[in-house]
Amino acid sequence: MTYALVDNSTLTSVQRISGNVITKSRDSVDTDIVALENYLQAILFYDRIVAVDDYIPAHRNSRISSFPNIYFLNKDEFNLSEIEGQAKVKADSLQPKIQGGSFVNEDFRKLIELLQTHITCTWDISSSVYHLNLKSLSDNPSEFNKYGNIAAAIFSELGDSVELGQRTSGNVQLLDRFGKPIRKGYKVPDAKWGDCSGESSGEASGAIKAFVASLVWLANRSIFYSLSAKYLKADTFLYPIRQAYQQLYMSQTCNYGFNYSKNIVEHFSTTASEDLVNIHSAGLVGATSTSLPMFSAWLAKETGDPSKIIESAYNIRNNPEFVESREQLREIRRLFDEAEIASANKAVLKVVTDFNKSSNNLRVKYGLQTRQGVPVTKLVHVYNTYAAVNGLPKAPAYNFKIKLPEFLYNLQKPRGFNAVYRNLTNDLSTVWSMGEARDILASKVVLDKEARVYAPKQEQPRYSHAHSQFKSPM
Repeated sequence: MTYALVDNSTLTSVQRISGNVITKSRDSVDTDIVALENYLQAILFYDRIVAVDDYIPAHRNSRISSFPNIYFLNKDEFNLSEIEGQAKVKADSLQPKIQGGSFVNEDFRKLIELLQTHITCTWDISSSVYHLNLKSLSDNPSEFNKYGNIAAAIFSELGDSVELGQRTSGNVQLLDRFGKPIRKGYKVPDAKWGDCSGESSGEASGAIKAFVASLVWLANRSIFYSLSAKYLKADTFLYPIRQAYQQLYMSQTCNYGFNYSKNIVEHFSTTASEDLVNIHSAGLVGATSTSLPMFSAWLAKETGDPSKIIESAYNIRNNPEFVESREQLREIRRLFDEAEIASANKAVLKVVTDFNKSSNNLRVKYGLQTRQGVPVTKLVHVYNTYAAVNGLPKAPAYNFKIKLPEFLYNLQKPRGFNAVYRNLTNDLSTVWSMGEARDILASKVVLDKEARVYAPKQEQPRYSHAHSQFKSPM
């Protein structure tokens, strides 16, 4: 049996799209649609879905009743609280650092690179004082829109941490482009406003502090769900921005390198081949990639109502094509579990070839024709072998005093686990191309008009190192 572990941020996204939870920023809508698509794929291609029962206490019962087909796992009964502690220690050990406008600490620098976006910080005048602000380094509107979507997704992490009563620190080390620490009384070099010697600066803006605190919580949750997935032998379907950090974390701790994750995201999301198997030279990681239609687009047109999409997904999941696909994915997982990747490769390739035929049929039957063609996304599974996950922190012992759900079988058997990899940039572009279907998916979104949200600003690359009367480079 296969089962997918989804996080509460994904479930909140689904509820925002259905109109049952308010949305703080319009910039989060497209990422929420990607999260909905993620959840739909879990429904259609997995036998069971599990989640951690750690939602806001005041709304816990409502959350569970809203998703009756999900098995919610008690943190204490399954020793997940111990894993949560491990994730917190790791996330709190990160040392955010911005120098010359860019993140230079490895974790956040590589995350920004993996997201294929460009962020910078500049000194901007406000009330006669220079404040350090966060901006998108971009020339074209699509790049700026992408930054707005990604920034909104990251900022949403801060709200999540506050609601759970686990505030994270926004402390960040600041260095100017010359490597000089930025402290109280710092003078902005070559500032054009005020006297020629420069003007006293203020501190980093609230947006930068909130952004850093959000990144720390993003790391915390991504690590927690990665370790929980290893412990539960589950495949992870996380909120898209967390999936990106998970890829980074796995590449570091499982010792197969950041370039592997980067190449997976870039190659598997753009290759002309429909279904692939990639075997890492060290024999630690295998990957399969499948082109699928955007089921959210098809279901949006079929129902005309985003609040009915989940019910409709469960109605079609027992159609023969999905039953066959689940059997094929189950067999791929079995082959990876029972043999070394190198020896499993040939057998897996045969099953993936069969799955290719299935996915072709799915694209024909569930593909929605738009002016830009049929919106397509990639279901990319990266299988981390038992040898690979040995690099992760040691898991707690299982609590066999409680009665385990039937599907959580053979937990003590050494196995690896799958993580779903996505190219968020490509997925956002696909959402933008969905036309009427995208409008339907966003039709029930309720905007919180009282919410304080970060308003993205743009910095054109050709002016990034220039001074003006209104701003200076960091």
